[in-house]
Amino acid sequence: MKTNYLLAVAVATVLGSCSSDELVNEPAASKSDKAPIGFSVEKQNITRATNLETVNHFNFGAWAWKVNGKNSLADAEVMNNYLVGYSDETNKKGYDHNGATTWAGTAGTLIDHTSPWFYEGLGTAEYTSPAYGYAATATDYMSNNANQYLRYWDLAYANTNFYCYAPYVKNAGDDKKVTFNHTTGEMTFAANTIRDGYDETLNSAYAAFDRSLSEFMYAGVQATNADREDVVVPFKHMGAQLFIRFYEDIPGYRVELIDLGEDNGKMASSATGDLTKGIQVTPAKINGTSYELAEYNTTQGATVTFDANANATYTPSWTGSTTAKTNLMFQIPTEGKTTSADAPANLANYNGHKVIKEVVTTGTQEYSYSPTIYYAVAQPTTSETGLTFHVSYRIIAEDNQEVITVHNATVHVPYKDASDKFITVWQPNVKYTYSFKITKNSTGDTNPDEEINPVDPEVSTKKALYPIVFDGATIEDYTEVESNPTVTDGTQY
Repeated sequence: MKTNYLLAVAVATVLGSCSSDELVNEPAASKSDKAPIGFSVEKQNITRATNLETVNHFNFGAWAWKVNGKNSLADAEVMNNYLVGYSDETNKKGYDHNGATTWAGTAGTLIDHTSPWFYEGLGTAEYTSPAYGYAATATDYMSNNANQYLRYWDLAYANTNFYCYAPYVKNAGDDKKVTFNHTTGEMTFAANTIRDGYDETLNSAYAAFDRSLSEFMYAGVQATNADREDVVVPFKHMGAQLFIRFYEDIPGYRVELIDLGEDNGKMASSATGDLTKGIQVTPAKINGTSYELAEYNTTQGATVTFDANANATYTPSWTGSTTAKTNLMFQIPTEGKTTSADAPANLANYNGHKVIKEVVTTGTQEYSYSPTIYYAVAQPTTSETGLTFHVSYRIIAEDNQEVITVHNATVHVPYKDASDKFITVWQPNVKYTYSFKITKNSTGDTNPDEEINPVDPEVSTKKALYPIVFDGATIEDYTEVESNPTVTDGTQY
């Protein structure tokens, strides 16, 4: 789905999601009579998915129950919020696999019963290693269990259901952040357990955000005990992911995005620190013919309900969660910076920012992406909060290198598009990409004395770029001068 908004800076929003819901079992060539229960999130039957450890998630939690047994056996617990950990021996990431008999450096087949993911030896009374990324002193990454022993498939039962979530929550049973009720099939996340943030590797201003402690996911798997195959866990995101990207359509000029604080504009007295950085995004909603500040949820709770086959239904909850009206901040595109040698002679304080991609008339449009990724919690569908974007940029003439700086171009992205699809009311397991086209019809101002207020929810109606036009070329009439000279003899001509 793509929607264009011709509001000075054109905006297109693309929504999509990618998840792996299928568990396709491959025929087993051979199986051990005493096969241990092993986990994998990366074995060969996973498609259309990203490995959990690739995005800095090195653990997840799992409850497991034997079900549908022969001879009317009652359901029986196998695992109670086990911590399943990943070990990268080469790079010393995740957990030390010392004592794990099922550990293997790489993923194998579904029947080899080895994996880089393991759970034995990860109980709080067992795990002591300080050598890996998750040391015993890093208590946020430790198990709630004193001991975690290897479990085996029980062929007296037909199936085992696995109820999983990531990342693992320390002391979930004690402080009630994450609990599981087998009778109702409900896994409950308390308010404020799930929270938003920026990618910690890209935006130092938000370094407190850590994907390994945030960006929650869930999964349910029903395994056939007789197959004795390693359990492949396909996770879905509880929150959303946000990107922004740009391209330009101003013939004869290249366009560079710049920080609001670098454009030599007059900043509002309240604009300090991070408010002068990057692309500022103000939460706002339409109130009649104007805009006002609005709030969005920054934390939430949730309930994941599993049916008898471990199929999961996700329901967010915002009771007791926190909200904010503060700006989001995205860094400007910086990949492939131009060098100081490319700086026009009349441009002071050149920082070599990214020249964004140009519009194409044929082929596939390329974009310049902000390196910042924002991970948002899901928002209530009753929300009417949209986003007002504040962008500054300079245009540089390709022939004579003339520079014009456009201060604080603004555009509002509403909470729904024309087809009634949510575009700023972020939904679970959805990736949102906001696409901006910089054109000669952009709003903003080229006057450096015009104040920039990066938290103003209003959208400017003032046009930024005014073309130099020659209109009505005229020729003034000659001035008539009459001359009547007189000669010395008094004769007049």
